[in-house]
Amino acid sequence: MKRSTGRKKVIAATACSLVLVAGLAACAAPTEKAPEPAPATQEATEEKPETTPAVVETPEPDEFGVVTAAMWKDAYPNEYATYMENEENSPEGKMNYLEEYPELNTMYKGYGFAKGYDEACSHSYSLTSINETPRVNEKTLANCITCKTPQFTAKVNAEGEDVYAQPFADLIGDFTEPISCYNCHENDPSKVVVTQQHFQRALGDEAGDTAVEAQTCGQCHNEYYFDPDTKYTTNPYVGHKAMGAEEILAYYNEKGFSDWEHPDTGAKMLKAQHPEYETIYGAAPSNMANQGYSCADCHMAPAAGDDGAEFSSHKLINPTEDPAISEKCTPCHADLAGQIADWQEETVAREHELAAQIEKYINDLTAKKDSLDADTLAKAQDIHRAAQFYWDYVMVENSEGAHNPSLAQENLDKCEQKLEEGFALLA
Repeated sequence: MKRSTGRKKVIAATACSLVLVAGLAACAAPTEKAPEPAPATQEATEEKPETTPAVVETPEPDEFGVVTAAMWKDAYPNEYATYMENEENSPEGKMNYLEEYPELNTMYKGYGFAKGYDEACSHSYSLTSINETPRVNEKTLANCITCKTPQFTAKVNAEGEDVYAQPFADLIGDFTEPISCYNCHENDPSKVVVTQQHFQRALGDEAGDTAVEAQTCGQCHNEYYFDPDTKYTTNPYVGHKAMGAEEILAYYNEKGFSDWEHPDTGAKMLKAQHPEYETIYGAAPSNMANQGYSCADCHMAPAAGDDGAEFSSHKLINPTEDPAISEKCTPCHADLAGQIADWQEETVAREHELAAQIEKYINDLTAKKDSLDADTLAKAQDIHRAAQFYWDYVMVENSEGAHNPSLAQENLDKCEQKLEEGFALLA
């Protein structure tokens, strides 16, 4: 069995702090009442003091209508200081997935991810990452900036979604603010807000079924595609029940959508993005989701400033790194860190095993495709498309199985089943 030589070791320490991803699959204290579902915009959930809080004057927004993080530092010094600590999670030393999973060079052949695919760093570097990736070229549109800066989000919300279709190169140089306060609060830190309109639509009538703190993370940590006609950033579902890998694949199949054609097999391929929200809250929700917990419960530790003021830390962490979070999990998890490691080891090991099988299937199909009749070839190509999508859906989700262990294994099972069908077809 081929095992990861480095990914799990890195992930165990940093995966959950890379991005504001959602909570662990079963980390819940049964003695605590799960929070009530929240609408897409609501007052922040911290307990309000009995005395009237001091009025905080909103600073003058920048040219995009965004109050940047630095503008809030005097009014919210503790939140700002911990937000800035995310810079510790820098691009330096990040894993190159094309080396960790060498099969990706075959699997992503003909697509931008074959040019460069590195492990993510923190929100602080969102603009740096999009500017430096080799996947951007002269044909890239502005929709690739979605979620990379609140200034772009504000521009879309103010000017309309046709902004998505503008050239990337014409806009990217205008933006200076990485992911920050506006993304989750707009310009009112007392509220938690879903600012991405496409994700608001994707939640549909079920926007009240999950906490808004989960939705604000999910608005960027989700599976999306660029509509081939409008170029708008779009989610392939409406409502939570449609947020499963199988359901999403069916959506793309019905639309006839593909991200690219594989140059060897001729299959119309799909590239999954980062479906953290769907993995936790979607068609087969995790235990955490079922108990009403949000991303912030696991990744934003309760903290106290030097002045004794209590606040939510804005340094995004692995929940095992802070006793204030992990101790709440002990009623259900005697060894939370060990359990996470086991989930991740099992998932990553299967990812490597199945990546090797996908590469073999690609090579076998490539060698035999000219001898297949049209119907058999189409079926074999559909198998390539589906098997790789199920695999990719698990691999690119940033928890390595920890967010929903059973679902991760189910999707890898579907990948394996498709490959078995494909090898039998080509035999």
